[in-house]
Amino acid sequence: MKSSTRSRAALITSALFLAFARLSGQTSEPAVAGPAAPSFKVTAELVSHYVWRGSMATGSPTPNIQPTLSYVKGNFEIGAWGSTDFAGSYKEVDPYVSYTSGRLKFTLTDYDWNFSHANYFNYKNGETGHIFEGSIGYTGAESFPLSVSLNTMFYGLDKNASDTLNIKQAYSTYIELGYTKGPAAFFFGFTPWAGYYNNYGNTAFDTSASKKSFSIVNIGATFSRSLKISDAFSLPLRATLVVNPAATYARADFLHLIFGITF
Repeated sequence: MKSSTRSRAALITSALFLAFARLSGQTSEPAVAGPAAPSFKVTAELVSHYVWRGSMATGSPTPNIQPTLSYVKGNFEIGAWGSTDFAGSYKEVDPYVSYTSGRLKFTLTDYDWNFSHANYFNYKNGETGHIFEGSIGYTGAESFPLSVSLNTMFYGLDKNASDTLNIKQAYSTYIELGYTKGPAAFFFGFTPWAGYYNNYGNTAFDTSASKKSFSIVNIGATFSRSLKISDAFSLPLRATLVVNPAATYARADFLHLIFGITF
């Protein structure tokens, strides 16, 4: 992918952020409460199978348990998110740190689902199984419930597929637009160039397919509701339909229907 294309994608994304921020600034908001006391957050989600940004993360569609442990103080959060499947064949642990400023959220994530690649504490570029990603997200006001996020991998195992020396970063990038209305959340995600999300341009199950660059990889909707257990307790439920027009990893990625319960 030529650098000019990447520059255009960055300019378009920046323009979207500025437009959303301007619209948000024109909307009156209620008074902001004082700072909340520091706290630990412990949650978990049970999903029918694990799909991330349009592609199935595990080798087969098995249920996953996905816990989160974090410490929150004001606008700052540091924690770890993980996923383990019921077959015992998949494990992921992702430490992260985030900071929220108004409607903007900045996140740095250390992904690792490649435990067999290298020692966990080996962070040497070209050897490590870790992938570092920087993210910027914007969430619109209730009167304009549009969101946008920009996510770019910038260090670690995310390498250019054509680089036999394993030293050139692919800078895999995922951009998602979202819209929330009541219990429904709609999303549209794409990658502007060849990278992780379209298998670095190669279709794994069809070697004769042309190499991909820009790819739409994640379109769909999530519908949520709460299942009341008692007057004091209810379980949040969700169902997500995902369509991945690129589906370069496997034919099964063209369509997913996922059920989730949050504890």
